[in-house]
Amino acid sequence: MTQRTPYLDEIVTALAQPGCAFCRLLDDIADRLIDAILFESVNDVKVREELNAARGLCRRHAPLLVRTGSALGTATMMQGVLKVLLRQLDSGEAASGSRLRGLLGGAGGSRTLAATLSPQTPCPVCAQEATFGGHYADTLLRQARPGSALLAAYEASDGLCLPHFRDVLARAGAAPTPLVAAQRAIWSRLNDELEEFLRKSDYRFQKEPFGAERDSWQRALSAISGQLPGHLTE
Repeated sequence: MTQRTPYLDEIVTALAQPGCAFCRLLDDIADRLIDAILFESVNDVKVREELNAARGLCRRHAPLLVRTGSALGTATMMQGVLKVLLRQLDSGEAASGSRLRGLLGGAGGSRTLAATLSPQTPCPVCAQEATFGGHYADTLLRQARPGSALLAAYEASDGLCLPHFRDVLARAGAAPTPLVAAQRAIWSRLNDELEEFLRKSDYRFQKEPFGAERDSWQRALSAISGQLPGHLTE
């Protein structure tokens, strides 16, 4: 039997779809993790401790909690986080009224309290994304060799968004990678489409119908900043 390369099939499948393959894969990871937390782990002590230490989920992942059947689980977990925050406020208030007032009062005390209210650990979903993002990057770097099916799939795709491409390059070390040439070709094609979009937006050429370049401005946003919510997600 041929041994399966971890994550290779998932990456090739994602590259065949619009947008950044890693954004798509990691969004799926986040979605599945939220499902697992909501419907399997709301009362798991370790999960709740991680969520409390992170002071809840980050702004990007918190909206994922809003889904059918999530109200009770979300309320339970958010109450747990709020109780931790209230304890921190109460502890700060008690300390400021004691002999430590001189140490904790004023701006120094505010900074101390702000630090205790800040996330003590990363957002659990962000941490999971970072782990899988590393796996995907390593597989891409190892398997995208000249003549490989993976490199061919990459060359025919929308490539990676700038943040994820930077992450891949950071793991590549000093070794050159054919991914750089592939990504340059992808960005060059997108640049050409933007040029055409801008040209047709000129009043002198407004009678020319838009073609594939119609949404190039949206794809450029996603290519530079990461996949836009709701754009090319199907």
